[in-house]
Amino acid sequence: MRQGDYASAIDISVRKLQRNTDKDAYILVLEQAFARANANDLAYIDALKKEGQPDRWELIYDVYQQIGRRQNAIAPLLPLYIDSEARNAQLDFVDVVSALIESKKNAAAFLYASAEQKLATGNIYDAREAYYDLQKIKNLYSTYKDTDRLLEEARAAGQVLIGFYTKNASDKTLSTRLNDRMYQIEPVATRGMWYQIIDNPDKADRFIELRVTQLEAFPELVNTNNYVETAEVKDGWTYLYDDNGHVVKDSLGNPIKVTKYEMVNAYISETWQEKIASISGEVRYLDSRGNVLRSIPVKADGIFQNYFAVATGYNAAISPETRQKLGGGPLPFPSDEELLEQALTILEQQVQAVMRDWNDSLLNQ
Repeated sequence: MRQGDYASAIDISVRKLQRNTDKDAYILVLEQAFARANANDLAYIDALKKEGQPDRWELIYDVYQQIGRRQNAIAPLLPLYIDSEARNAQLDFVDVVSALIESKKNAAAFLYASAEQKLATGNIYDAREAYYDLQKIKNLYSTYKDTDRLLEEARAAGQVLIGFYTKNASDKTLSTRLNDRMYQIEPVATRGMWYQIIDNPDKADRFIELRVTQLEAFPELVNTNNYVETAEVKDGWTYLYDDNGHVVKDSLGNPIKVTKYEMVNAYISETWQEKIASISGEVRYLDSRGNVLRSIPVKADGIFQNYFAVATGYNAAISPETRQKLGGGPLPFPSDEELLEQALTILEQQVQAVMRDWNDSLLNQ
């Protein structure tokens, strides 16, 4: 309270006294802070009224509301008795009901007249300010004259029309099918607070241009990798010989047999097929004269990939890891047009992601 933060002093005191009203120190703080806060607010209201400006009524209404909230927070605690001074706390409430009604009425009248004047100019930015004035009236009165109709009028007058179109700025001539697909890319986030995207650029105030700068289908690629895997496998048996070349026998005189091993090979051939078509460009936000306000690059690839592996030689020599790779076979490569169409589908998704991210910030200006 010594620092002049009467609102915090009142808030803390009220919370403490809600638990226990027998706390003289907090009652005394509340008494002083309440008196000073109300006095400051009433002096401020008096100064605003003396200015004689109709646009001050909204602020006057807000200050009266502040006084009312302050008094409503304290009222349930009354009376508050100060034991150390043997008296009730002096908390002089202000009757704000009639003042709230008057200031609310005057604020709404001013805002309504202000909105009408701004709408009459025909300027989109004035229309937006009129819209916000009318929204303030809605916060004061759920129904006030023809505010709802004027809100619709202000919203429409404050909006700009945005034309969306696609332009092929590459050096590629496309088939009719691809050309049609490219020009069928649809915009999203087509409505914002102050904009609406339309498909007729001739009627637009500003523009979003999808500018395609490169379309490229790259050559087919086939890469192979050949390697050998080796394993030691059983290959029957043979007698065990000593260093002198004689057959070794066991204690019963029987020749000793041992397993015979040999090294075997498996020949693995891996093949990768790949073909890519790429489309790149930019989403450009343009003003009414075609000047670039913002450009966001976009790029999409149509990709064909196929992998297969075959093995020859000894099956026993194939490792578990390689065995999992085996299978598949060669596939026909898609045409350039098929991959470009795939890329266009992905490009459309990227363009739409750009519009979701940027439309509101760039088009509501």
